[in-house]
Amino acid sequence: MAEFYVEITPQDNGLHVVHNADCSALPGKEAIYYLGSISNFTSALKKASERFIKVNGCSHCAAAYHI
Repeated sequence: MAEFYVEITPQDNGLHVVHNADCSALPGKEAIYYLGSISNFTSALKKASERFIKVNGCSHCAAAYHI
């Protein structure tokens, strides 16, 4: 299990970026929402999409899920 976060403010393209807790690009606490301890990145994206309509994986910690 890993801990995941999603950025509260979307990027210019409207996507909210999902990060793992160890990501070097993770913004400060005031800019992120804790998704929880989740088994994989796909499940983290699904959980983030329950709160935000458009989500994307971080290009640094989740390049395989980055659009």
